Amino acid sequence: MPRPTARRRSSQATRTESITLALGLGGAAMGLVVGLIALRGTVPLTGEDSIGQVAALSCLGTSAVVAAVALWVLTPRVHPWIRRLPRWRRALTVLGPALVYAVLALLLTGAMYAVAQQAFRGVALDRFASTFWVALTTGIWAYVIAASASRLDGRSLATLLMVFLTAGVLSAALAAPDPYWWEQFFSKLGAGRDRAGFTFNLTLLLTGLAFLTVGDFIAHDLGRWAAAAGEPRWKVQLVRGALVALGVCLALVALVSLNVHAFWHNLIAELLVVLFGLTLIVVPVLLRRLPGGLLVITGIAFAILVMLIVLFEGIGYLNMTAFELGAAVTVYLWLLLFIRAVSAAGEGAGEPEPTNAMGAAGRGTVPVRPCLHEPSEP
Repeated sequence: MPRPTARRRSSQATRTESITLALGLGGAAMGLVVGLIALRGTVPLTGEDSIGQVAALSCLGTSAVVAAVALWVLTPRVHPWIRRLPRWRRALTVLGPALVYAVLALLLTGAMYAVAQQAFRGVALDRFASTFWVALTTGIWAYVIAASASRLDGRSLATLLMVFLTAGVLSAALAAPDPYWWEQFFSKLGAGRDRAGFTFNLTLLLTGLAFLTVGDFIAHDLGRWAAAAGEPRWKVQLVRGALVALGVCLALVALVSLNVHAFWHNLIAELLVVLFGLTLIVVPVLLRRLPGGLLVITGIAFAILVMLIVLFEGIGYLNMTAFELGAAVTVYLWLLLFIRAVSAAGEGAGEPEPTNAMGAAGRGTVPVRPCLHEPSEP
């Protein structure tokens, strides 16, 4: 007979999937309403007042609501510790990823319809066919985001942010009015008051906001590992504080863009680099008991940064944009691998030692008498 705990988990997974499907259907219904209201006559796949534009805006609003519902209702079922956070911190934990999901849906939907227009040149659809595609696109995004958000953890959130950063920066670069922006510096993308500047700064702002959620997930996973390894709690709080500080600096770089105030923008960007450098040095020293591969990756990241500085400052092989891009990619890849290492260590520390009928962990000679009632889960 299956154990009651296993039955409860199976029932919970079934309920979660049912809610996810309901959110997907609700998203399709919302897309249907938006399409019927916004679309008139025969329209192309992309461009002004097109299917792609209406679908992207529909996905933006619907995905924000769906992600917020999933993160507030479904995610705490997988991670009960989220319910113990203060309400304001729990709201921030929901806000950052929900907006990231929504804007990512907007960017990828617009790109998808632009590619489709290139594949089917000259195609234009009537109102009912256009509404169908808007409803279908919105429903698919609602389901995918609900399924992803319901199982969100530190590793999946780090991967989500990497995809979001890539999509946002590429969208800003494609929309830049100056095609040779890269001949100056990376922050040039966010210096204008056009679509490129708005997209670039919004990407950095939401990534920084989502880092607050990353800090909470890392603090929880690292706390489980620290308790099992006998490490002091202050190390966990220091790591969380470093990630939160990086997120705040990243958001400030977006808010105080180059065209707002060049001095403060450069000062905050330099502070961001200094904070990451300290994190790169201090964290592996404090957390020496983490998997040894993290130390190797840290050494490689440090060597790459030194090489980039030599190629830029020493011999002038790289221009400013190439140096900034290389440093940003190195920084984020290290953060991604660090978050995954901490999450894996936390999951391993949280797994109970296997037992069998001979006693705990296979030791002892007295068989364990089965309980009539399963203890309730916390």
